[in-house]
Amino acid sequence: MIIIAVSIISNLNVYHNFPSTFICSLIFTFATSLSGFAQTDKCLTVDSVYSTAKFKDLGKRDIRFGVKQMTEDMLSEKFCISETGRSIKVEVFFFGLPKTTLRVVGVEKTNQITQVGVRLYCDGKTYEGYGESDTEIRTVMLEVVEGSIPFQKMTLSSALKKAVEKCVSQLQ
Repeated sequence: MIIIAVSIISNLNVYHNFPSTFICSLIFTFATSLSGFAQTDKCLTVDSVYSTAKFKDLGKRDIRFGVKQMTEDMLSEKFCISETGRSIKVEVFFFGLPKTTLRVVGVEKTNQITQVGVRLYCDGKTYEGYGESDTEIRTVMLEVVEGSIPFQKMTLSSALKKAVEKCVSQLQ
């Protein structure tokens, strides 16, 4: 658009001797207002994050921790983020930790899958996504205490990120 404006200005200056600063500022103002008008429809804001999952915390950590920022980061790749943008609500509706353990004579292998379900609500529409992250532990002559799987917070963040990515990819 700016290349066209420069072309028009140079043609006007050659043939009609118009003051270039006036025309340049006029075209720039027009182009800026059009781009601002086009952006307001694509701006979003994360209004609230809440959890309806039965399991609402992971040890001392609330599972909603960091979800707003993660969602805004994902949305910013596709939309502009603004306090005056369209409102989005984020619901963490499912949280599961299925685990399988195999023990044979002092050797233990534990697989735990962190599963998260997220819904985004925008303009009366619902966008749903699930994310999974896998943790595997192998121990010899040690017993893993129930609920003390290492990297549990990291796998939760990874699963949340995957679920939010799936929701955002559905948004238009």
